[in-house]
Amino acid sequence: MKDEYIKQINILQSNFNILVAKKFENQLDNELTAKQVLLLELIKEGVTSTKDIANKLNVSTSAVSQILNKLEDREYIERNFNPQNRREIILNLADKAHQYFKDLAALKYQINKNIYENLSSEDLKQLKNILEKLLTIATDSDLSN
Repeated sequence: MKDEYIKQINILQSNFNILVAKKFENQLDNELTAKQVLLLELIKEGVTSTKDIANKLNVSTSAVSQILNKLEDREYIERNFNPQNRREIILNLADKAHQYFKDLAALKYQINKNIYENLSSEDLKQLKNILEKLLTIATDSDLSN
């Protein structure tokens, strides 16, 4: 019985994500690929070297460098020398990336407000509790099994 519920939940999640993406796709920045956004997210979180990004993603530094080159060309990142070690380059988000994240946060808020405002307070409370449980399960368990 649980397997059937899980299958239905997966289908519902997928359909929900597709509908939301279609509804708001004209407001999204389609200039960036998923990998580029992932690298920007890592830099935003404080991962500031090519080597550290490569280690975190388990890919080669040359693969990361290629993506970073495109991000730098499009003015999403800046590369600066580390003042304590001139051989090391520090990655920073440029103004365009900061604006991207600001716009993304506003869009996420708008999407969530448009959708969630149609739920009752009790439904929202239950959804919050379920999501907290799922987060705890994902955090506490080895999901590779």
